[in-house]
Parts: sequence; structure tokens; C-alpha cells
Amino acid sequence: MDFERMTRQERYDALTEIADMYYNQGKTQSEIADYFNTNRFKVAKLLQDARAEQIVEIKINASDGRNKSLEQELMKHYPLNKAIVVNTQYSSYAEGCSQVGQAGAAYLDRLLTPGFVLGISWGKTIQTVINKLPQAIHTPLSVVQAAGHISLSNPSAESRELVRAAAFSHFGNVYYMNTPLYVNDAELRQRLLAEPDVYRTLCKAREMNAFITGIGSKSSLPLTNPAFRPYVSARDGELTEECIGSIMGYVLDTRGQIADLDLNRKVIAVPAEELMAVSHRIAVAYGRHKVLVIGLAVRNGFVNELITDTETALLLSEMAG
Repeated sequence: MDFERMTRQERYDALTEIADMYYNQGKTQSEIADYFNTNRFKVAKLLQDARAEQIVEIKINASDGRNKSLEQELMKHYPLNKAIVVNTQYSSYAEGCSQVGQAGAAYLDRLLTPGFVLGISWGKTIQTVINKLPQAIHTPLSVVQAAGHISLSNPSAESRELVRAAAFSHFGNVYYMNTPLYVNDAELRQRLLAEPDVYRTLCKAREMNAFITGIGSKSSLPLTNPAFRPYVSARDGELTEECIGSIMGYVLDTRGQIADLDLNRKVIAVPAEELMAVSHRIAVAYGRHKVLVIGLAVRNGFVNELITDTETALLLSEMAG
């Protein structure tokens, strides 16, 4: 092709075609040179011309979606392997939730590799993450329901549904915890843990590469949830004021450790010591009402990776300072 003899329109069309082949179709300069019966040095020059003549515009989207300085502050003051702080100060509450969910999904998607074993809890915060996971055909994984079932007003945020959705997004396998979250009868609890289906899930949980969970605040303690009233003993009720939050169904005391409650001995979930042995212990949590329990959950090793928003990160930094 003789580019020197082309009309202006012919040259424009040729540059457009070359740019499309290189930038959109992924052709190499040598492949394009063969197609046009020229050499790759000529193609490189034509690609430069395409940019100079604004047929191609290179746009670099510098992300302001994350606050890197606050991420460094959190990792400096807390035993975190990873901190993702999403800039949400100019967003509505709903937009902020969506932004945090998107950041969580993007990070989680980078972790997921063939054979990966992921544990999931429940709740609308985790739902925003799982719903934004991209479809991946060649990344089969196993998804574990890390704790027994609780009924929510929004069924799509229940753990069983989130496990199914995450596995579906990656054509993976599901491991359900087909039990309630709490069981009153100690003997029945032991029998349920020994049931083949539940035992299979608990065994798979020992292979978890990561789990993702929300963190409950004092305002959402299982001890004060009417749905769990049948499981709360009189002694537990007296100790409610000494508890600050929960994670995976386990209630935490004012030190951020698993509280000495009867309720914590009724939990059907992956044992706390096994959760703390998982490499990626990811919490997606934000809100000023959760700052204390988030900080203590991190300090006590329940969480070593945190995805949060700007306000929460600032308050966590102030609390550490």
C-alpha cells in the first residue's frame, strides 16, 4: 500500500484501520505490516501519526477512588496486610456502599485463582461485594458457607444465597452449612457438627485461602436481636453491656476477644481458631458506630485485611494515634 499517493480521506481511513488493528484487535506491528505489505517501522510511524492527528487519543484515568495515604496510615498503626480505603466523602450513602462493594469485588477477583477456597458470611455489605464479582469462566473455585443460617429481611443477603452467587460467578462448587447459626442443645449441636454434610463443609473450610465477612456493631448484637432471644441465657443478658460487636456469629467483649457467653458456645460456624489461621481474613466494614469493634477485631487477629471508607479510616487512625 502506497501511503504517499493516498488522498487525505484514504490516508485517514488507513490510519484508522491500522489503529483499530493495533489497539482494539491486539495485532502486533509485524502482523499489521504483513497485512499492508510494508514493514513494522513504517507501521510504528503511522501509529505515531494517528496519535498526532488525534485519530487515537490515549487517556490515562488516574484513579481517585482510593485514599492511598490513609491506607498506609492504617497499615502503619494496625497489623494489616492489606488496607483499601475508598474515597466516599462526596458520595451519598447508597453510592458509598456501592463504591466500597466495587472495591471489595475488584480486590477479591484478583485473589481468586483456580482451586481457590473462599469462605463467606452474610449481610448487605458482603452482598454488595459478591454482586459485583465479574464472571470468570476459567477460575473454578470452592465457596464455603462459614457459619450456619440466619433469616434476614433481605433473603438475597443471606449466606446461603451469597455462597451460591459467588460460586455461580466462577462456575465453582458450593459447600453449605445446613444448620441454624445457634443451637441450644449441646448434644444436638455436636450431632449436627458430625452430620456428613456439615462435616464435609467444615473439612473444606480448613482449606480456605480467604474468607470475607462484615463486622457487627454493638447496635446489632445477637444478644439484643429478637430472633435470637430463645438462645440467650439470663447470664448472657446480664453481660450484654460488656460486649461491643460480633463477627461470624461470635460475640466480642470490650477487649475485642470472644466473650465468655453461653451464646458463643452455641455457635455453629468454622471454629474461631481456624478462622484466624486463614491467610486472607478480609473484613468489609465501615461506619463510625463500628470503629471500635473494627479496630479491636484487627488487633486481635480476626481480620488482617480491611476494606472500608474514608470516614471510618480517619476515625481508626485517630483511635490508634
